[in-house]
Amino acid sequence: MRCLVTGATGFVGSNLVRTLIDAGHEVVASGAPGSTTAYLDDLDIEVRLADLLDPDAVNDLVTGCDWVFHVAGDTSTWSGLTARRHAVNLVAADRLAAASLNAGVRRFIHTSTVDVHGYNADGSPLAETYGDKSFCNIGYDYADTKAAGEMAVLRYIARGLDVVIVYPGFMIGPFDHTLQLGRVIRDLQAGKPTFAPPGTGSFCDVRAVAAGMLAAAEKGRTGEGYNLTGFNRTYYDVFTRIGEIVGAKHRPVRLPAPALRAVGLLDEAVSRVTGRVPDMDTGMAKYLSSPQASDWSKAHDELDYDPGDVDTAIRDAAGWYDQFMPVESVS
Repeated sequence: MRCLVTGATGFVGSNLVRTLIDAGHEVVASGAPGSTTAYLDDLDIEVRLADLLDPDAVNDLVTGCDWVFHVAGDTSTWSGLTARRHAVNLVAADRLAAASLNAGVRRFIHTSTVDVHGYNADGSPLAETYGDKSFCNIGYDYADTKAAGEMAVLRYIARGLDVVIVYPGFMIGPFDHTLQLGRVIRDLQAGKPTFAPPGTGSFCDVRAVAAGMLAAAEKGRTGEGYNLTGFNRTYYDVFTRIGEIVGAKHRPVRLPAPALRAVGLLDEAVSRVTGRVPDMDTGMAKYLSSPQASDWSKAHDELDYDPGDVDTAIRDAAGWYDQFMPVESVS
């Protein structure tokens, strides 16, 4: 199959591109203009950076493609980036789905996020449904825009587009050059104070998620969604395990929810003055304090999904950082 991967220059996309190549597929790798292609240069693929808000560019991208993997997204949460987040997570997704329908794309695999499901207050795991608490409308705008983007894409099913949704969890592994978890790994290696949020997440190997995305294209049912998640563990437990694996001198410090919210308030106040993106905001603080947990049994039963081994993912991520992003380059 000829496959378009948007967001191919990012963490998930870089791993998905490799999974597709290993499976014998032809890949068109796209990223935003100005994105680094350094981690794709050694691959036999077609790289086409394009603005997904440009209708002509989007039409050109999808023409001739059998499968479209829409991975690109804006994962920011700060209120100062609301307009950009809405454009990337909603408007671009809608335009890409429309172009895919018009181009006769066979299957559209849309990457949402497990965050759109919210959580159960008692910490029980959620299948592909909504919990009793939502992450929408709490200042965690990432969830709001991803939920809206997913709904926009699903509406094209009625017009003939074959859509499957995937919901990744908290991924660990190589090619995370945006330092989603790399900052924690690097700080623990360097002996810096490391604080763990009080909440819970569902952790998995990013390469397992990439394999799950391919399986969704091959075996997923039209209109269905699949949790590509993993092991439900507290951030403190995972950060502690990272420290053990990388040989950290100090254990992470567990940060209570009120303290994390206070940090978010302070960072937001500073950002209003400086215009710089805060390291923490109140919406993110609420999110990281929640007992989020996920049930991935449907993906296991229908896609043969397995979340991989978290320890292996941590080791491989740390090894990748050592090779491509030494400690001094991210300090």
